[in-house]
Amino acid sequence: MTGADTRRLASARFEVVSDARARSLMRAALVGVLLVVALAAGLRLLADGTAMANERARLQHGNSALRAQVARLEAELELERATHAGLEAQVGELNGQVAELERQLAFVKAQEKRR
Repeated sequence: MTGADTRRLASARFEVVSDARARSLMRAALVGVLLVVALAAGLRLLADGTAMANERARLQHGNSALRAQVARLEAELELERATHAGLEAQVGELNGQVAELERQLAFVKAQEKRR
C-alpha cells in the first residue's frame, strides 16, 4: 500500500454497506426478539388472568359466607323480635293480674275494717 492509497482511504467518506445475508440475519433476530417479547407478554397476561380468577373465586366464597351469616343473623333477629313481643304480651297480662289482685286485696282489707 502506498501513501496515496492511505490518503485516499483516510479521506474517503464512511459508508455503511450491508449485504443481503446480514439484513436477513438482522430480520431473523428482530423477529425472534419480538416473538420472545410477545410470548413473555402473553404469559404475563395469562398469569394475571389466573390470579384475577383466583381472587374472584376467593371473593365470591367470602361473599357467600357473609350472605349466609346475614341470613342467620336476620333469622335470629326475627326470633328475638317475636320473643320480645311475646314477653311484652305476658307483661301486659301480668300487670293486669297485679292490678286485679291489688283491687281484690283492697276490697278484702276494706271488708276487714268493717268488721
